[in-house]
Amino acid sequence: YAQPLEPVEYLVDGLLAPGLYILGGSPKVGKSWMALQLCLAVCGGLAFLGRKTTRAEVLYLALEDGPQRLHSRALRLADTAPEGLHLCHRAAPIGQGLERQIEAQLAEYPHIRLIVLDTLQKVRCVNGSGMSYISDYEDAGALKALADRNGICLLVVHHLRKMADDDPFNRLSGTNGLAGAADGTLILMRNKRRDGIATLYATGRDIEDVEEELEFADCRWSRAVPQEQLQLALVVNALKKLLAAGEFRGTATELAAQLESQGSYWSPAILSKYLQSHDETLARCGILLETKRTNSKRLLCLRYGDTSDGSDGGDRYGKAGDMLSLPSQPSPASRPSLAS
Repeated sequence: YAQPLEPVEYLVDGLLAPGLYILGGSPKVGKSWMALQLCLAVCGGLAFLGRKTTRAEVLYLALEDGPQRLHSRALRLADTAPEGLHLCHRAAPIGQGLERQIEAQLAEYPHIRLIVLDTLQKVRCVNGSGMSYISDYEDAGALKALADRNGICLLVVHHLRKMADDDPFNRLSGTNGLAGAADGTLILMRNKRRDGIATLYATGRDIEDVEEELEFADCRWSRAVPQEQLQLALVVNALKKLLAAGEFRGTATELAAQLESQGSYWSPAILSKYLQSHDETLARCGILLETKRTNSKRLLCLRYGDTSDGSDGGDRYGKAGDMLSLPSQPSPASRPSLAS
C-alpha cells in the first residue's frame, strides 16, 4: 500500500501497454497493414485508430514479407521513413536465438519501446500436431518475460481458428495457453469477406474491454463513423443549407417537404421527434429549435446563427461558433484488396 509505483505508460492509450499482446485475425483480414500502420504511428507520435500514442522507436519483424513487399507496403502508408523505424524480415525461433537477437537490437537502439512480431508461427519450433497448452504457454511466457525484462510492448500477430465461436477471443488459433500468458489480446474480425468493415475486440490486464467497428480504405484502418453520428451530421448539414436563406417557421410536414427537395427523406412525425430529442446537440451546432402550438397545429421554428444576444438560447448554449465536431458526408474511397 505504501510503496510508490509509476502509473502504466501506454504506447497506445487504452489499447497497448508494456507487456505481451497478441493480435489475432483470419488470413488476408488486414493484420499486417494494421501492424505497419501502428509502427508508423508510434514512430511519429501520431494518433492510431483515434487514440493518442507515446512516441518511441519501433522494431517491426515482418517475417512473412520479403524486402520487396515490405518496401512496397511501407511506401503506400508513408512517403518517407520516420526516424526510429527499424524493419526486419528474418529472425531465429523462440529459445533458439530470437531473444538474444531482440535484446542485441535493444542494446544498440535503447529507445525502442514497441516490437511487432509478424507472425508467431514463424518463430515457433513445434508444428500444429505438437501444440499443447504447455507448449503454447511456454512460448508465450518466454515472449512475455522478454517484454517484461526490457520494459517494452511486444505485439505478436497470430491467426484465428476456422471454427466459429460466440466469444471472439476463443477463436485464437491454439490453446488458451497463448492468451493466458499474454497481458492482452486483440482480435480483428471482418464482417464480410469482400467489404472493408471489421470489428476490433480487445481485452487485457491493463486495458478496458474494447469492441469497436473499423473501416479499411486506401490501405489504412480507421474508426468507422457510427450510424447515429453520421445521420446527425447529414441532418445538420441539410438544416444549415436550408436556413442559409433565413429562419424556418412551419409544420413538420412543410419542413420534411423542404428537406426532401435536398434529397433528405423523413416522415414528418419522425422528423419532429428526432429534432426535439436532439435540440441541445443542434444548438451546439448553431441551430436553435423552438416549438409552438396554435389552435390547429404545432409549429417548428428553426434559425441558424449567433445566439449570444442575451436570449434564452444564447444563455443556454453559447455562441453558434461553438460547434459540435461532426463528420462530413463521406466520399467514396478506393478499396484495394486486403492482404494479411
